[in-house]
Amino acid sequence: MNKHVEKAMALRNATPMVNNCAQAIMRTYASELGLDEDLAAKLACNFGGGMKCGSVCGAITGGIMVLGAKGLDSPKIVGEFKNAIANNHDGMVNCSDLLRANAKKGGIKKVHCDAMIKEAIELIDQLEEKYK
Repeated sequence: MNKHVEKAMALRNATPMVNNCAQAIMRTYASELGLDEDLAAKLACNFGGGMKCGSVCGAITGGIMVLGAKGLDSPKIVGEFKNAIANNHDGMVNCSDLLRANAKKGGIKKVHCDAMIKEAIELIDQLEEKYK
């Protein structure tokens, strides 16, 4: 398994679970970005749950923050990231829509969110490899 995915899943499986999707991604990359993990978590705290209002998924916004911090900030790369995830989820990027679709399939919220984090991290790493 990818080292970034392993770290993010360890954060998500800690008891009690205190990291939302965006925080798990930001904390995972914090040291590589020259950030303290607690600061990374604070920067991402309001992006979980789709900016706390069901808007764009925290795994997506967390991923976009990491891409920007890594210097991968062109509209092309950000669009490629967002579109790749949307294409895997019937065009959906909003937390509320993704969770609703997951619930309709009988899915468990944490399992779904963990999968979104894994997907975002794998894509971050692929894009970094491709564009660096």
